[in-house]
Amino acid sequence: MGIRDQIQKMRAAGNGGPSPLSLSENAEREIEGRISKDPELAFFVLTQPSPIGFNVGVGFESLASDPDRAPHPRFKVPVLVSDEDYERLVGYTIDFQDGRFVTRTDVTVHVSHTPNPEARKFTVNRDMVTQGSATFTRPSGEQHPQLVQMLFKIPQVKALFFIKNFCSVTQEPGSDWDELHAEVGKQLQAYFAHGGNPMIPPPPDEAHYGDVERKIIEVLEDAVRPAVQRDGGDIAFAGFDQGTVQLYMLGSCSGCPSSMATLKMGVEQLLKDSVPEVREVVAIE
Repeated sequence: MGIRDQIQKMRAAGNGGPSPLSLSENAEREIEGRISKDPELAFFVLTQPSPIGFNVGVGFESLASDPDRAPHPRFKVPVLVSDEDYERLVGYTIDFQDGRFVTRTDVTVHVSHTPNPEARKFTVNRDMVTQGSATFTRPSGEQHPQLVQMLFKIPQVKALFFIKNFCSVTQEPGSDWDELHAEVGKQLQAYFAHGGNPMIPPPPDEAHYGDVERKIIEVLEDAVRPAVQRDGGDIAFAGFDQGTVQLYMLGSCSGCPSSMATLKMGVEQLLKDSVPEVREVVAIE
């Protein structure tokens, strides 16, 4: 057994990763039925470029059309799939429903409340960003990543905040959360099910920071941000001037009724204790 097959076997056994490309029992039965009538046939699976990443194509073709192409050893029935597509389609299942082949993925979206009644946290079993965080507000434009454009097509979405594997969505006033949950979840699943990649946020420019600024950022990184991120929000350093620390309140922290209390009684006191030069902490828009 090769190392690739060993890794995929571990994934399939539930050791923390998505399972390899597979066929449902219904799909296997349908393929077997077709091939029993024509033994020269094989089932093919391939990916085709799409604006997001890729679409999945399936069908039947004759083995005689390409004698050098062998079925993949992973399947019980003859399946033609390239090694590249096989790796790309980790987490996909080919099923047969209502007279046609369909693809399913293991992309899951979990919605949870945040301290801000105007924001919800959407957690996906995929990475949203490669590192750091990213915040977007309307209006959306072509310069925004594809996922952001897809979510801003939902009229009720006012702002988006991404970090790690979750997205905080702030709604427009008066929106229906039940409807918004369904629409946001649908777009997130569609993006990752079609091979969408994590976003690459611009790197922070910290070259001009002095010793005091670096101490403040260190405290924020180590003690503050991990706590607020668990509630779907974030705090970003904006500047330091004459004893005053300026912070951006992001994600569910933006507009949250309790955020100012957290800022003054929690973050401000912590920074005062850790960095003697700090006298005050304020939030800026």
